[in-house]
Amino acid sequence: MFIIANSLRGARWKSLGRTFPRFTFTSTSLARDIKRPLDDPFVRVQINDKDDGEEFVCDEEPLVLSPEQGFGYYPITLGQHFGEGKLEIVRKLGWAGNSNVWLARTLGNAYPAKYVAVKVLTVNATAGVVQGFLREVDSLKTIKTANPDYPGRQHCLHLYDIIAEKSRHGPHICIVTNVLGVNLIGLRNLQPSGRAFPIPVTKRIVKQTLLALDYLHRECGFVHTDVKPDNVLICVDYEDEAITRLLEETPSVAYEPRFELTLSPEPIITVKSQPLPNFGLREDVSNLKICLIDYGQATPANERRVELAQPLLLRAPEVTLGHEWSTPIDVWSMGCLVFEYLTGAAMFQLSESSSISVENLCLQRILEHIGPFPPSFLERCQHRSDFFDEQGSLRVHNLIPQPMESCLRAYKVMDEKDIIPAAAFIRKCLTIDPHARPTALELLDDEWLKNA
Repeated sequence: MFIIANSLRGARWKSLGRTFPRFTFTSTSLARDIKRPLDDPFVRVQINDKDDGEEFVCDEEPLVLSPEQGFGYYPITLGQHFGEGKLEIVRKLGWAGNSNVWLARTLGNAYPAKYVAVKVLTVNATAGVVQGFLREVDSLKTIKTANPDYPGRQHCLHLYDIIAEKSRHGPHICIVTNVLGVNLIGLRNLQPSGRAFPIPVTKRIVKQTLLALDYLHRECGFVHTDVKPDNVLICVDYEDEAITRLLEETPSVAYEPRFELTLSPEPIITVKSQPLPNFGLREDVSNLKICLIDYGQATPANERRVELAQPLLLRAPEVTLGHEWSTPIDVWSMGCLVFEYLTGAAMFQLSESSSISVENLCLQRILEHIGPFPPSFLERCQHRSDFFDEQGSLRVHNLIPQPMESCLRAYKVMDEKDIIPAAAFIRKCLTIDPHARPTALELLDDEWLKNA
């Protein structure tokens, strides 16, 4: 089975075809270290031959894998034209499990900016959109038109266009948007501590993310379901000449061609990812403006779901326990992220165990740090008996209660006077019963975010 940094887990649509018969696919990733959620994501994709033990390590995304194998990336080359000649690809910005993202120069007056970002979906992800399993295109169209004057709109991705292209693998939906900088993982690495964000920066990130969520929840009517540092990017403030100069001084490049006839009759050429610098961002990050991206897993808020969603460490208890979920699950993720931003570590520390599932461990940590699960909430959960006994006790042992304040204090990154109010805000976000959990709008009025 082939996995890219766990990004394909929980996919809601079926692969277009069967498993590739000759090779098995594996990857390793520092992002799998569940104890350090803000570590740099490092992905090493390997294609292993079961017959002779040989392996092919991809430079970045596995361009040789077809839609039938669950992928079908567009092997784009620098200088290539898209959108009937309206766009020229000039740089690769990055890639993920369902797409690669490119910087393009606009030709003519088709777009409101000289440079745009183009997210090119794999053929398999394109099929997911067409079949209605991935809602990124519909979500972006809703974001664009729902209420352009709403404060949270500026912290969501700006859709310019949807175009279609075709590669040797098949059709690709391409999403043209505004250009953004690095994600919060990259920004964290630039902080003086190299580990956590200062409190003022954390408050600014949290407030702007909540504004985006409030817009998505109330104006657009959907749940994001994947709020995490990877999906929060910096809004860059640049002049067109700055990017032009960057491209001249630091040219876009490709890796050396690779030759593996078993995988491809042609040379395998992969363009190198080169994210843009944080144009316009002050050294103290006091003018930081963020953008919440990636709406591929967005779900209509009025469709009360019970299937799994969210990254495990940011997953709300109602999702694990089979309770109907909606917009409150995004608020739960925010509570976990506030802790991560302040400390550089996960709110719920897990360790691998052969006798206890990670879901059980997550529930145990919630019980230890947040408090007991309300009986009225457990009664509404379909999977209650999988984790709790008839008396409502979690089926784990060696509980070690530790209040939120102690958790924050353990990392020695905050003054004592700041710990209590921060813990109180996190605890509000992590209200166990989703019916009692504050909304994004209510949290925006919280005292902790004043003057953020």
